[in-house]
Amino acid sequence: MKEKLYDDIKNFLSKTKIPFFNYLFVFEIIFIIYLPNKKFNLLYWNDIDVGNILYNFGYYLYDHSINIILIILAFVGLLTLIYTKDWLWFLEYSTEYIDGTTRGFSLATVIRNIVQLLWEFIHKGWIIYLAIILASGQKDSLYYTLTNSNANFGDNNFLLYWLYMAINSIYLIWTIIYSLGSFTVPTNYIGTYIDINASSYFIIDQENEYAFIKNQILKSPIFYLVEKVDNLSDNYKILDYSSKFDEIKNEFEAKKANNKSLGSKF
Repeated sequence: MKEKLYDDIKNFLSKTKIPFFNYLFVFEIIFIIYLPNKKFNLLYWNDIDVGNILYNFGYYLYDHSINIILIILAFVGLLTLIYTKDWLWFLEYSTEYIDGTTRGFSLATVIRNIVQLLWEFIHKGWIIYLAIILASGQKDSLYYTLTNSNANFGDNNFLLYWLYMAINSIYLIWTIIYSLGSFTVPTNYIGTYIDINASSYFIIDQENEYAFIKNQILKSPIFYLVEKVDNLSDNYKILDYSSKFDEIKNEFEAKKANNKSLGSKF
């Protein structure tokens, strides 16, 4: 029963395309606004106030979050500047290994991961911090920071807390709108015109007006049977495609055999 409930919830979340943390943020807003302000601490274990420890740690982080964000952005700017310099080529390298993987180091990857980590701090980190506040019985302090504008005007906490609430609320609204209009369907390549000499394609075999190629930039390779559009260009039209090598190979061989018996168009 529990496993079925878990699977149903998992399927529902995957279909709506709304991240789990956004659901948690909605529950937190409901809890803050509507549920009674009762004193409890769900994070008090074995005579240790874990909730208070986590709350103080989160408070320190988000009280100094502007400084943290500015330092991270300055570091990203420095890395971006270094990335544009050709004389630091040794910071970009890759090596192919016999297990079929390529490993290396890239400043572009570092920059991308740091920016992603910064967003996690603003989004998921803030939602986790809210959960800690509510679960550790620090709801009064949250109310005080968010509602006492006169007492807190000019205080970093008042401005920052509302800023984080606003950013995550806007992101929540965007994910809801996106989930209502998003769709995922299999791509139909038949009839598409492509240049088989582009770097994204690998020509496995070619004869007269037909070619057997592989799309080598996709995560899962797809094989195409293509036909030349005219003799003056490298444009080909996709006749069929499949993720199975033998399926397209057999079609290509059949086209070649038929082509020999009828004669080439070009």
